[in-house]
Amino acid sequence: MCDLCERAKSADYEALISKMHQEDIARIEASKEMAGEFQSIAGSIYTSMNWPVKLVHPMFEARSAFAVPNNYFQNIFIGEERLGNSFAHGAMRSLFFSGERLVVFSKAINLHGMREFFTSFLLLHLEKNEYEAKCIPGRGGDEIRISAKIEKPMKNLVTGKVEKKTISFGFIHQSLLGKIVSKEQAAMSSRFKNVYDKHGGAQVRSTSMDLEGYAITVPHFAPHPYMLQLHKEFGFVDSRTMQEHVPDYFKAHLGV
Repeated sequence: MCDLCERAKSADYEALISKMHQEDIARIEASKEMAGEFQSIAGSIYTSMNWPVKLVHPMFEARSAFAVPNNYFQNIFIGEERLGNSFAHGAMRSLFFSGERLVVFSKAINLHGMREFFTSFLLLHLEKNEYEAKCIPGRGGDEIRISAKIEKPMKNLVTGKVEKKTISFGFIHQSLLGKIVSKEQAAMSSRFKNVYDKHGGAQVRSTSMDLEGYAITVPHFAPHPYMLQLHKEFGFVDSRTMQEHVPDYFKAHLGV
């Protein structure tokens, strides 16, 4: 077991995961009720694992460059349908290892009245032969690529039926050398302005900048906010140092 996996057993992290798990159970129930009104929900809530299941592991979000609110996560597809990649409270697009398996956990959330429900939910486990992973060394640091396109039997958590679904994604963590910038540096960046213009104009802000105090200018894997919040329990002096050491986790589990 790697060091981060061992440290994830801490009481504080487990308590946060337990809270998230209970919230997700309530969101699933709300989604079942909302499916009659929003028909698309019934075709976007799937799991290949037993549900409910509490997974207490280090989790890493596949985030876009700059991670603006309406383009926060890297893409994943069920069939030809791209799942929503916007930021919201409780939303997630994480990948992590549970034993020998790679797990992808993706959640998109909306609010109806006072109840949160899932507009998409995917809990997917992949054996070693069901995905591809590459670690590409570089002068500025390692690049990690993890991808899959696979048809798997999935349980529809709205209808209760098992369906064969094709899941595809290509997640990437690029070298972060010189790619982590302060709020002030980001504000002066012409590339950041281009991201603003493409995704809603100057009123759009970098959500990751607001959360972590810095922006990352390339696609990357970020420790889940719960991990960043507890960075000292995971052995890091600050959240930025934790972010810089993300490739270590993946290389440990991929054996590269």
